[in-house]
Amino acid sequence: RCVGTSKQCGPVAPAAVGTCCDAATRGGKPLVEVGSVVKAGEPLCIIEAMKIMNEIEADVGGSITKILVENGQAVEFGQPLFVIDRRG
Repeated sequence: RCVGTSKQCGPVAPAAVGTCCDAATRGGKPLVEVGSVVKAGEPLCIIEAMKIMNEIEADVGGSITKILVENGQAVEFGQPLFVIDRRG
């Protein structure tokens, strides 16, 4: 799900279609924001598909440089969601 050079990781993309939820609970604080530093395996968002919640996790550690989707936006398989800079 995460591709790029050795220093910068490309977009993180979902393995399923659904609706992007930026927080663990409705109306809650987003899991990450631009500038957030994440570790590999840390949840970035949740994709809801037919009432099933699928966490999208960071493949690598680093800093979130871009968020490419909005809360509540429908997403497709392989659509870029986040960009992580591995340099931190």
